[in-house]
Parts: sequence; C-alpha cells; structure tokens
Amino acid sequence: MDELRKIQRVGDFSFSVSIPKEYARRMNLKLGDSVLFREEVDGTLRLIPAGRGKEAARAVIRVEQAGGDEMLAKLVIGAYALGFDTIEVVGKEPLGQKTVDKVVETVRRLRGLEVVESDDRRVVSQSFIDPTRFPVDYLIKRLQILVSQSLDHVMDSLDLRQTGKLNEVGRAQEEIEELYWLILRQLLVALNRRELASEIGIESPLHASGDRVSAKTLDEIGGIIQDIAEELVRLRGLGTKMNPKVVTSLQRLARKTREAFNTTVESLLTPDIRLIGKSSALVEEAMQLEKQVTEEMLTTGGLGYTRVLVSYFGQLARYCNIIIEISSHRLLRKTSRVAAVQQ
Repeated sequence: MDELRKIQRVGDFSFSVSIPKEYARRMNLKLGDSVLFREEVDGTLRLIPAGRGKEAARAVIRVEQAGGDEMLAKLVIGAYALGFDTIEVVGKEPLGQKTVDKVVETVRRLRGLEVVESDDRRVVSQSFIDPTRFPVDYLIKRLQILVSQSLDHVMDSLDLRQTGKLNEVGRAQEEIEELYWLILRQLLVALNRRELASEIGIESPLHASGDRVSAKTLDEIGGIIQDIAEELVRLRGLGTKMNPKVVTSLQRLARKTREAFNTTVESLLTPDIRLIGKSSALVEEAMQLEKQVTEEMLTTGGLGYTRVLVSYFGQLARYCNIIIEISSHRLLRKTSRVAAVQQ
C-alpha cells in the first residue's frame, strides 16, 4: 500500500502525519494506542504497532498435502527457519508411526524446538528460543570453532594409524547443521521483526544476506571435512598403507588450508583490509600448494588413493573466497581509513 501524505505542524516543535484508515483497521489500531517509530540505516522510518510481533506465530502443516515424509521434514525445517514459534503437523487420517518418528527426528535436529504434544492425528512442537540471546556473529564464531576442530581431527588421522577421532567429525557436523538452521532462523526473524534486528546483530538487510551466504558456506565446508573423514575411514578399512612422504605433503596442505580458513572467518567477523588481504593471500597459497602436492603424488605413485583427499582440501580453500568477498562488502558499508561512505 502506497499513499502520499503531507506533513502537518502540531504546535511549535512537532510535525505529524496521519495513518491511513485502512492500515489502522487491519492492524486493529484504536485511539490512544501506542506505535513505535524506528529509524532504519537508510534513513527511512519504520512504524511498529506496540506489542506487534510478540504473539506466537503458528504454522500448520497438513500431512496429506506434504507429498511424503521427506518433504514433510523439509517443511518442518522451513517453518522453523522462518521463525514460527509453534509448528503443528496434522492429518485427516491417523498419522502412521513412521511419519510421527520422522517428525520427531526432524524436530530433534533443530535447536530450541521441542515436541510438546502428540496424538494419533497431530504432532505439535514449540520453540523455546529467545532470539536476542543468540547474536549471529556469535553463532558464526561457534561454526568456525567446530570446523577448525574437525580439521584438527582430520590432520591427526591422515597417516591412517589412528582414526578414532574421526567419529568426532560426524558429531561436529550434526551441530554445524543445527547452527546453520538456527542462524537462518535468526536472520529471517531479524528481517520480519525489525525491532529485534539490532539485538540479533543485524544492521541492515544487506548484512543479513551476507551472513546467510556465509553460514551456508561454513555448512558446506563442514560437509567437505566430513567427506575427508569418511574417505580416510574407507582407506583404513581397505588396509591402505600411506606413504610417509605423502602424509607429510597432505599435512602441509591441511595446515595451510586451516590457516586460510580461520583467517578468512576472522576477516568476516572483524572486517579489516589487512586481514582480508592476508586471507586472500593464504587462500591463494593453499590452492598453489594443492597443485604442488598433486605433482608430488605423481612422482611418488600415491596419486590413486590420495588425489581425492588433495582435491577436497583445494575445494575447501576455494569456498573461503566466498566469505572473503562478503568480508570486503561488509568493510565498505562504513567509512574507514580505506573508503569514505556517503549515504
């Protein structure tokens, strides 16, 4: 709804603009009600009826329309990510045990969401998360820690002598996925309830879009590390004996990749031109080292069983470039010694 309204003078020091009648009716605004005006980063004013957004939002998903249990699980996750406080899965006919188990399993994968009611025709889950307690940068930092720890476990297992720590990689990936969906939920809540955006750590919609891509990139990187762990377990199961020279080269590549990754995430959380430049240089070094190690594999005869590992580390380094691009954009949103920004 777009309407042009003129500014009126009220007394000597104030101005007023009337609220369209249709809007007031839809928002159930009455004479004497309070409204909040919030200034956005682009200079616009946002009008928020007092108390709006405090009501619990509910999503009702109809099983017979979902198209199967797998799609039903995706819809539950989507409702969680969109910020619904209550998610109700209902059916015209009694729900099968397989369907109930799938819903419960999905709910358990979503942080802060719990099943609060269940019978033969519905499963109701409720979110108990206070969005203001989980700033997005804090969650991204937690993702960095989990990914870095997983890289450490992989590095300790490259010689295939001890692979017990690789079990931790799978558990860490489960938490990484939980955090990704929580970050997505936080971002969409910030966009839908702008009065909470600053407390969640979102300065503008542009900030939110970059954080969403960064979180998804970290999730993908975690998946790559899990692929490395599974490949190492497979090689050990085949009785593969790793050439010590190959192990040394892989460890060198893994250390460089880990350094590039950690520096890249730090440049996102603390945008600084020197840190961004260092990240770019480290990523380039990691990709060059990938080529060098591949050439070494050709001369040692270890290419067949290690090329896939080398490729995974190179892929991880390339993903860092996505985050570096977002860090550069974040740096340019505010005036700094690098650039003067005029709105």
